[in-house]
Amino acid sequence: MILFGARSPLVVDYEETLARCGIAVTAAVSISGAARLLDRSRLVELEDFAPQPGAEFLAPAFAPMRRAELIAQAEALGLAKARALVDPTAILPRAIRIGAGSFINAGVVIGALSMLGEGVLVNRAASLGHHTVLGDLVSVGPGATLAGNIHVGAGSVIGAGAVVLPNVRIGAGSIVSAGAVVRKHVGDGVLVIGNPAEERRFNPRVSSLNVEDGE
Repeated sequence: MILFGARSPLVVDYEETLARCGIAVTAAVSISGAARLLDRSRLVELEDFAPQPGAEFLAPAFAPMRRAELIAQAEALGLAKARALVDPTAILPRAIRIGAGSFINAGVVIGALSMLGEGVLVNRAASLGHHTVLGDLVSVGPGATLAGNIHVGAGSVIGAGAVVLPNVRIGAGSIVSAGAVVRKHVGDGVLVIGNPAEERRFNPRVSSLNVEDGE
């Protein structure tokens, strides 16, 4: 497995899950900034990277915008998104669909008849209820709770410890702040904060998800 982008703090969780799954890291590609790997024996700078066409990769970044950039860059080099990486400690139902390039971290619980798009990231100990639908490149933070029948649009972020009540729709490119409690539908490109969650203005490109040293 190729880890494409080694600056995100999350890269160590990818390493741990790959180790628990018995999958070897064949290369960890450093794109920009200091790498944060546990095992640097496979670390390679982008300019020295000579990929085999079709080799599988994962892009370890929490922010959807950054993950999308890494995926596009890797695919331009001829790499292919790996099938979803699921930690052995996660609890998944028999009826689920998870798209390529996704990562389900340790301790996650997902309810039945859920559908997750490509490049999705569900972080530690999050809980997704039955009939959850996550669009491509959605990020769900640690300990977040999505009750039953939740739909989250592509490129949205559910912050750490946030709660989304049943039958709620979150639009594309939106952010649910850490600890927020969402009781009603959220539109596209919206930031919501608080309990109950209320809309605030924001620019996704200058949000804390995209700071220089962020994930």
